[in-house]
Amino acid sequence: MSTGYYPVILYPPLARQFAQGYERQEHLKASFQGCVTLPDGNGTAKQGVSEKNFFRHLLSAFPGNLICQAVEFEIPGYPLRYSADFILYHHSSGLALDIEIDEPYAGDTGKPHHCTDVDDDKIRNRFFLTRNWGVVRFAEIQVVSHPWGCCKVIAQIIARLTGDNSVFMLLQNLADVPLQKCWTRREARLMAKNNYRQSYLQSRYQ
Repeated sequence: MSTGYYPVILYPPLARQFAQGYERQEHLKASFQGCVTLPDGNGTAKQGVSEKNFFRHLLSAFPGNLICQAVEFEIPGYPLRYSADFILYHHSSGLALDIEIDEPYAGDTGKPHHCTDVDDDKIRNRFFLTRNWGVVRFAEIQVVSHPWGCCKVIAQIIARLTGDNSVFMLLQNLADVPLQKCWTRREARLMAKNNYRQSYLQSRYQ
């Protein structure tokens, strides 16, 4: 897990013991059996162009695995639900990853998002971890500017936890995705004021 920088990588509790390579896919799948909470609906949030483009990269990079976009999870005792940008379910091990794209502010309102001095993401991460999902968070600029580098990060996680390095071997020679500093509310407001998101979205998706 990186501290203060994207990508943020959080291993599911059941998989942490496998990170050292003592056990592999068969044992991991047996451990996950019945212990991973599955989504129970499709999300209604509007998907931006960066999500649509990265979804295509995920489908291309990880064939044979279940990859879904914008699915929802019930929060027991609450009317609201968590929506995952993407989920990836590794077919041979049962490893389940929640993959998120974090933008610093809402494009229509400028409201800060995913700030380090707000606990919303920490609470959400804990929700997924306690249900044996891994969490991988990228900054929006990373998936826009380096989508294959982000796929390489995911492939490396799968290789490290399951021993399946088939995708990582194909992507290992690609440049690593540059680290991106996480932001506070103050920094997010300043980025909104300076139209920071447009600096990379317009150049890619005009």
